[in-house]
Amino acid sequence: MLNRTLKITSAVAFCVAVICPSAALAQNPPMDMSWAIRSQMNAYNQGQARANAAAMQYYQYMQQLRAAGYTGPSLPTGVTNESLRASINAANQAGQAYNQAQFNNSQRRSNATYDYSMRAIRGCTGPYVDQYGRVFYAGC
Repeated sequence: MLNRTLKITSAVAFCVAVICPSAALAQNPPMDMSWAIRSQMNAYNQGQARANAAAMQYYQYMQQLRAAGYTGPSLPTGVTNESLRASINAANQAGQAYNQAQFNNSQRRSNATYDYSMRAIRGCTGPYVDQYGRVFYAGC
């Protein structure tokens, strides 16, 4: 009896060892996200370089004017509080419009999945809308 129990226990242990490998083998290796950091740093550096180039171009132009005898005030750069505020508002509105579009797309997908589940899988009829605007299915 003891020998048979030992054989069964050994067989079960062997099956568990074969079927369920260790947790270390089941895990994926860490994901390399260094490309994203490099891409973000590169975009930042390009923006900084372009801003610096624009500032240097304006500075050198003003130096040329001063060397030619211009003694008036600095020329306007075109960047004012209003233009800066307008560009920030436009960026915020674009971000909000993008988020709204993603939300609407998610709602459409969710509604389509729910409708398929109710009609094709559960066999309901509908959708029906009552006088209060609520959507329901019948015959499920």
